[in-house]
Amino acid sequence: MVFKLKPRNDLFFAYFDQLADAISEAASLLKQFIEQPGCDPSQNLEFINQVEERGDNILSEIMGQINSSFVTPFDREDILQLARSLNFVVDHTQGTMEKIVIYKAGQPKEIYILKLANVLEEAAQEIKAAVSKLPHIRDLHKEVVESSEKIRGYEQEGDYLYRAGIALLFENTENVVDIIKWKEIYEHLETTLDYCENVSNIIKGIAVKYV
Repeated sequence: MVFKLKPRNDLFFAYFDQLADAISEAASLLKQFIEQPGCDPSQNLEFINQVEERGDNILSEIMGQINSSFVTPFDREDILQLARSLNFVVDHTQGTMEKIVIYKAGQPKEIYILKLANVLEEAAQEIKAAVSKLPHIRDLHKEVVESSEKIRGYEQEGDYLYRAGIALLFENTENVVDIIKWKEIYEHLETTLDYCENVSNIIKGIAVKYV
């Protein structure tokens, strides 16, 4: 009796690319609201909600594929960790916009919110670059590690911008309610960059493991 092994399921790389695309799209939508006066926050949130739903569906498909794939490009644990961490970035970007809508915060007045949104967008682009190299991890090991370090650098920049923004918020805002609203929005945006760093750590770990 001859047994045929199922081929390695490289669909996972396409799923990773799709999740990275979702991160980039959600980050761009968030930045678009912040930098464009008059942009409808509810409509913007609806667009990001659609991106988040797409990310959740991709994650669900990945989990289904893991259960049905005999051979995977990476360990199942690594695939799940990376997929979940990518989706966390999408979820938290959506959560930032959701807080702006729920709190009826309006357009941000502080420049550091826009700067944080810019950094998130740059981190998202670097995540896309890193993920796109994963199918060729052995040949592009150095490039993947470099992208991971750049993502970590964006997170560190975000920490600085968060601290500077909070300081300016307390200095320039007299309304206590507005301080509470925007402090939480700052925190949520900064935490989104923390999730980007988690992605970079997982990607770097994979690069080291599969070199």
